[in-house]
Amino acid sequence: MTWQAYIDTNLIGSGFISAQILSSADGSSWANSNGFSVSATEAQHILSCFKDSNKASAMGITINNVKNFVLKADDKSIYAKKDAGGVVLVKTNQTILVAVYNSNLQPGAAANACEALGDYLREQGF
Repeated sequence: MTWQAYIDTNLIGSGFISAQILSSADGSSWANSNGFSVSATEAQHILSCFKDSNKASAMGITINNVKNFVLKADDKSIYAKKDAGGVVLVKTNQTILVAVYNSNLQPGAAANACEALGDYLREQGF
């Protein structure tokens, strides 16, 4: 399966409004949903937040110029919220999944879908 297929099938198909797969090494984009792109600055901030989860909690996570309040952050996942929507970030060995949801998708369902893809990618060595 291509990286784009993971986005289209597992994330967008699960109800996310936007998604992107970044390299966990340098933050470069491997695939993204149509019209969605995490900026280089945002990607670097995400990488640094996975290295220091306290930074995520203190500074929040900005995706597409929207600052989200961090609810949970550790070395494998970051959950953040803005109004009725939010973002789930999941880090694997080689990737960072970025999945943005709105009020049509419950936060728990968003986390489960993104974490499930992250678990699958880890099992596959990614």
